[in-house]
Amino acid sequence: LGDLLSLSPAPAAAAPAAPAAAAAAPAGGFDPFGLDMLGGGGAPAAPAAPAFPTTTPYQKNGLAVEFSFEKNPATPAVTVIHGKYTNTGTFPVTNFIVQVAVPNYIQLRMEPASGNALPPQGAGHIAQKINLNNTVQGQKPLMMRLKVDYVFNGAPVSEIVEVKNFPQGI
Repeated sequence: LGDLLSLSPAPAAAAPAAPAAAAAAPAGGFDPFGLDMLGGGGAPAAPAAPAFPTTTPYQKNGLAVEFSFEKNPATPAVTVIHGKYTNTGTFPVTNFIVQVAVPNYIQLRMEPASGNALPPQGAGHIAQKINLNNTVQGQKPLMMRLKVDYVFNGAPVSEIVEVKNFPQGI
């Protein structure tokens, strides 16, 4: 543990890492297995965007709507939401659709969902990307309404959920 925390150069144990990575990459620098994670080539990495906690704005009948967030520090008004829809219940969910409504000051662009059926027991998921541009960033917060429609155990379900509690920094 003392060696890991010391500021003095490491003994010969650290030296083999570079040749091993070089040996894994064929001539020409192409590394098909991604083993050269600490390699010296390429442009410096951009600063990492802050990580935001995921939220679950809808959860009922074993069905969950989970949002993860992505922001580019260069465009703080833009938020990309990655929707992941899962079904942990015992019955399949069919005709699944999520619709989003936002106030006039937010520009919305939704990409098509990857499907409309969710098998039971968490055996699959649907993914959807939602792009939001808050045109008055810093003056008014993000907010949206979700309309979640689906058929569960043969019965149609339609619910509206208001989403206001976005993670700090969104």
